[in-house]
Amino acid sequence: MTRPVTPGGDPRASGRIVAVVARVRRHGPDRATQSSLAHKTGTRLREAPPRGSSAVAVAGDAPGYTQVSADLPAPLSNSSFAESPRLTAGCLFCGMGGFAAGLVAAGFDVRWANDSNAFACTTFSHQFPGVRVVEKDIRNVHVETDALESVDVLAAGFPCQSFSQAGNRLGFDDPRGALFFEIPRLLGGFQPDRRPALVILENVPNLLVAAHKSWFDQIQRKLRQSGYWFRETSCWRVNVKAATDLPQDRDRLFMVAASRRHFRRNPFSPPAVANGTGRRPLADFVDRSKRGSDDAYLPPENRYHKMIAKAMEAGTSVDNIYQLRRSYVREKKGNLCPTLTANMGRGGHNVPFIRDQWGIRRLSVEEVAQLQGFDSKADLFPDIPTHEKYRLLGNAVCVGLASLLGAECASILRNRLP
Repeated sequence: MTRPVTPGGDPRASGRIVAVVARVRRHGPDRATQSSLAHKTGTRLREAPPRGSSAVAVAGDAPGYTQVSADLPAPLSNSSFAESPRLTAGCLFCGMGGFAAGLVAAGFDVRWANDSNAFACTTFSHQFPGVRVVEKDIRNVHVETDALESVDVLAAGFPCQSFSQAGNRLGFDDPRGALFFEIPRLLGGFQPDRRPALVILENVPNLLVAAHKSWFDQIQRKLRQSGYWFRETSCWRVNVKAATDLPQDRDRLFMVAASRRHFRRNPFSPPAVANGTGRRPLADFVDRSKRGSDDAYLPPENRYHKMIAKAMEAGTSVDNIYQLRRSYVREKKGNLCPTLTANMGRGGHNVPFIRDQWGIRRLSVEEVAQLQGFDSKADLFPDIPTHEKYRLLGNAVCVGLASLLGAECASILRNRLP
């Protein structure tokens, strides 16, 4: 099975991604046509450079990626996208780009992305300046008017709050959960022979079993109606701590649908993982030797400081991460970080804290980014508020998981007959 390129050649080291950044190419309508469409539809386009303005972009052409020697993946020979020199992808609910970073690491050329949040789109463009970003509510996105070109893989980490055990569990009755239905709508906007060969969805594992499995049944039905092979065996429930070298306890669900136009059955099977073998220690990610920023520390008179200090005194180790919950503090044992969530950006609930020689502080943006698999040396963010950085990181798809899944899908598209 194809593995993403990793530091030192170790296939287990999937948390820190070393990627070959795709060659910048722009297809579809010309700039004048796209500008006209954007004006009519209220879309903000963050455009890729014109075709021909760049050769193969590697090593430093996109922030945070290191040049490596790697073979470019061959296109699917009998795919309708065979004229493309590389496997291509598009991202819905793209966020800051965790899914995209993993796909790029697996050899994909990300052609376009969509999100409605301005901070997400700005950050995505900062990391991937060669990718066209459509900043727009997905309910107002259309394949034709927004000039979404055909891609081999469509990736979408749709909102999980209404499906989570920790959320309201309203499922599709929550407007955020109902955004899933925009994915099959957009798939239907492509001509049948131009639809993505594979669709990768990401959410919480609870979606698979909750509400008497009715949520999953609806997803299955919609994807099948859109022309895709999909069932429960096409899913991968995985924890970051088991599949990558990252010490984060983060349980996720990936669902892979395969186009009936390209495959006689769904060829996806979950990637083989190391089950925690080779996991790096938490100390590799959390630096207690340097003083954090002043605003990261809680004042001793702060009520949360008192709660956390008391929990640390009663805990098993002061070196563990302590997570502030709604009304209590939880110690995360086992040399692990708890699940990082978007709530970190709002303060209080779900914020992870540590103690160093200067006091009790929250994890830094850089530490959280590394625990999500982003490159420690990358310039990930433009000038945006710190709380937005935490929110985007908590919402991001773990880069290490995305790269493993991308490598498996690339192998399917390159090597398996339909």
